[in-house]
Amino acid sequence: MNCLKIFLAVGVTLSASLFCAADAQAGVYECFNEDDLLDCIPCVEDCWTDRVSFYISANNYASVNHMESGGFNSFSFLANSGSDNNVAYDFGLALGTRIPVGCKCKALRFEVEGAFRDLGSLSTTSFQTEGPIQTYIVDYDDRWSVMTNCWLDFPLKNNKTIYIGGGIGANGGKVSIDDTYVSGQARFNRFAWQIGGGVTWDVSQRVTLDLGYRYMDYGSTFVDLSANYDPTVAAGNYIADLTSHQVMLGIRFNSLGNLIGRR
Repeated sequence: MNCLKIFLAVGVTLSASLFCAADAQAGVYECFNEDDLLDCIPCVEDCWTDRVSFYISANNYASVNHMESGGFNSFSFLANSGSDNNVAYDFGLALGTRIPVGCKCKALRFEVEGAFRDLGSLSTTSFQTEGPIQTYIVDYDDRWSVMTNCWLDFPLKNNKTIYIGGGIGANGGKVSIDDTYVSGQARFNRFAWQIGGGVTWDVSQRVTLDLGYRYMDYGSTFVDLSANYDPTVAAGNYIADLTSHQVMLGIRFNSLGNLIGRR
């Protein structure tokens, strides 16, 4: 009986190899299991998708940023309130590795991603005077983020892949607050996290296009306020809580060797 099982296993393996031979150029492989005991056996050992590879990608982001304000203005004895949205365009680079998982080119990707964040200006309510409502102008400068991400790839037909995942990291920069009566500024470093997903298209074995979505939480930034007429007079604090919805378009070189023309 054991000999019969071995004979059947060898026969199925050979049949699967012949069946997959036509797909060798496309880098496709199939799997089989005999009594759920045999592991996935690739039909094409040289398929580039079944190897660990390293990549670098350039990413462009169109971001809809949302800021909620908090804190207390002791100059006017009122809590800070209000929120604002704006649109910004950011650029980043990622360096990562792709590790095949199981069958049919599924993979885990681990990467370190750095980005320059042009968040611009936002405004929130300060206090009500006899005239118009007084507003804070919130300016972000030198904003950056560094994230460690993990993405899980699920292959589709026609060289396309969908993926989901997320990451954790840090962001920082300088923020300035001013409502013409009180102001403040501070440099900061904060924890950040993101989740997202997307779809990729393998233009070739060397180049992949990536269209994705990210939800990014930059955390809260605290700024001490002082009176504009005398900076030594404390005027409370301002809290800026910032999140972002991002559409990303990226181009990925599937291994570092590709950059100098090697496979």
